[in-house]
Order: sequence, then C-alpha cells, then structure tokens
Amino acid sequence: MLRNWIVAGAMMVVLSGTTWTLADVCEIVNGSFEDDGLIDNIMVQEPNGWDVNVPSGKFVARIDGSWSAGGSFSLFVASNWFTTFAAGDMATVSQQVYLTDVNAITFDLRLDTYSGIAWDPNVATAVMLIDGDVVWEPNGTTSDLRGVYRDRVYAVEDKYKDEDLHTLSVGVRIKIDAPGGFFEFYRVWWDSIGCTLFCNGGGLLAGDFNHDCYVDIDDLKLGAAAWLNEVPSYERYNLFRADDLAGSGTMNFFDLAVFADNWLHSSYKDDREAVTANGPGY
Repeated sequence: MLRNWIVAGAMMVVLSGTTWTLADVCEIVNGSFEDDGLIDNIMVQEPNGWDVNVPSGKFVARIDGSWSAGGSFSLFVASNWFTTFAAGDMATVSQQVYLTDVNAITFDLRLDTYSGIAWDPNVATAVMLIDGDVVWEPNGTTSDLRGVYRDRVYAVEDKYKDEDLHTLSVGVRIKIDAPGGFFEFYRVWWDSIGCTLFCNGGGLLAGDFNHDCYVDIDDLKLGAAAWLNEVPSYERYNLFRADDLAGSGTMNFFDLAVFADNWLHSSYKDDREAVTANGPGY
C-alpha cells in the first residue's frame, strides 16, 4: 500500500511538472473546427475554444461543411448584402494563445464571391490579427483574391514571443465605406490553424529557407533561385521588408545582407542559449 502511494505521489509530481512546462506552449484549440460538427450560426453557439465577435446583420458566420482543407468542417464567414458598412468593419473569432517559442502560425483558407465576380482586395479581405493588429492578409498586388490558399504561413514577430497570453483572431474585414452595402457576399473559409515550433523551440533564423535549423549553402541555393524576383511581404525569401511597396518587395542585396548575418548559424534553442551564456566562441 505504501509503495502504491509513493508511486501515485511521484506520478502527481511528474504530471504537475508537465502542466507547468506546457503552460506557455501554443496549443490552438479546435483549429480545424471539427469539434462541434455543423453550427448554423456561431453567434448563437460559439465553436469550442473560440470567442465570437460578429456584428449582427452585417455578417453571417457558421461552421460549414461545404469546403475544408482536411477533415469535414471549416469556419465560414461572409459579408451580408445590402447592409451599410464602414471601413474597418470585421467579423472574427478569437482565442488566447502563448507564442513564446512559436516560429509560425500556419493555416488554409478559401476566398470566393457568391456570384463569381472578382474579389477586389481594396474592398474586403481575410485577416489574421494578434492583439487587434492585422498581421496577415492575402497579397494586395493581385486584382482578384478568389482562390484556395493552402499552407499559408505567418512568421510570428519577436514582439509577441514573450511570456504573456495573446489574442489570436481570424475572419474577414471590409476596407471601404459602403453606405448602400454590396450586391455580393464576400466569403471566407478558414481551416487547419496551428502553431509551428521549429528547432526545439528556437524558431527559424531569417534565411533558413529549407527549415533545417541552419543557414548554409542549401539555403543559399534556394535564395539564388528567387534572386531579383518580386515576392510578397509574407514570403519566406523576403528578408528585408523596409523596401516593401504595396505588400511586396524585390529579393536583392538588402535581403542578402540579412541572410549573411545568419550565415552558418544554428537556431536550435540549446545552441542559441549556449552562445548567449558562453559567448560567440562557444
């Protein structure tokens, strides 16, 4: 009996330690929207894990089975028609996440219109926000946003990689004043939202294009293939973003300078902590 109590106590200590260890790990709840099955109106029944902020009358939102990147369901959000909109009106779902060691947030989405007309990016867009700030939206250089966007990546900025909880939101945003509304539904499906922790939690260095946690000749070969190309602001080859115009920039010597700063460096968390503690000669 005593032995059983000792074993049980030891297990509680281990589990307690695990709980504390995982407390600051990003775990997006119900990121593929599979938990609840179909929900006709998420303003009436919120999806598991998500808080809903959908202005009544302006948008419709549900857990939908008409399209998904994987599984059976996705989050569907659309603007209503003949409804007055102001620039900045949004419909979103949100949840609190830790981003301490998160390198990227990945997701799939589909954009479409009901009548099949082009989706003008100056009118409406899908958005991802952290703490109310837009951190990702589709490349604004295209004249029609319709299509399926698989394996999209938002590279989490360092300012969010602290020990605090942050509010992650996804949805749709109207970008212009529309007093008479739209004779159209701007429709978004979100799916497979998840966190990616690379390199034992160390995150990827700028220039680690093949995601092997080192910046070396293999990455240089990949970067060379994109040399002098125009790339979107969120694209992995776009290392220097101060020269971006209208959501894109050219892969040039400015990007090469950022790449050179990380040349032959490792981003494994243990390696980076050792360098910090012992100096660059470690």
